[in-house]
Amino acid sequence: MSSQLLKINQNIIIYDDTVIDEADENLFESEYWHTQPQSEIISKGRGEILLININGQSAVLKHYYRGGLIANVLLDKYLWTGLDSSRSFAEYKILRTMYKLDLPVPRPIAARVKKQGLFYQADLITSQIIGVSSMADLLLKQRLTSQHWLDIGDCIGQFHQLGFYHDDLNIENIMIDHEGNVFLLDFDKGVQSQTDNNHSTSSFDRMKRSVMKWCSVNHQSFPEKDWAELMVGHSSRMSQN
Repeated sequence: MSSQLLKINQNIIIYDDTVIDEADENLFESEYWHTQPQSEIISKGRGEILLININGQSAVLKHYYRGGLIANVLLDKYLWTGLDSSRSFAEYKILRTMYKLDLPVPRPIAARVKKQGLFYQADLITSQIIGVSSMADLLLKQRLTSQHWLDIGDCIGQFHQLGFYHDDLNIENIMIDHEGNVFLLDFDKGVQSQTDNNHSTSSFDRMKRSVMKWCSVNHQSFPEKDWAELMVGHSSRMSQN
């Protein structure tokens, strides 16, 4: 797994040259993929996400959008402060590090920033993890078992053991396959640091709010016993050397 850097006009692209033979800006243009028979638009969060196919590999193209009130002014534009701090390059690089450590994340394939004066737009392409359902979907279908909760906690612990912390851990970006394997998606603004209880607490607070919101919308009680199982799974993993 090696990365190449490419500059084309206002586009700066980093890509895995073991997956992509030759990169160009079309890789990140939704208009291009809309003309391709194997592409599919899915809705998630604030913007459009495209399922695409690159050299026979199923992949996901994400365009970065702002949240909050500022999105009314700068929908998908961010202040340029340097390449390494750009949203797409930062996520590409942290995913690359985690993927090399065999953590359960999608493989990063390519990232782009498109500079426009003082601002930039950002895009990321990752591999698509096939055959998974989100934690939210499994909750809705009542298919989330006690073992699943334990395994989710254990999975999060794998990341925390190595100092990786998700900035927006929620039930939409925790994925589980048919064999019970757990994956984490969307590491935008994720960080790597020394093992930190504050980061860990923040991650679980965000995730707990996500579960509580789901329960409120679906008129269900918060699953206290299941949440305790999740925390047991995390604690057990963190206690391992």
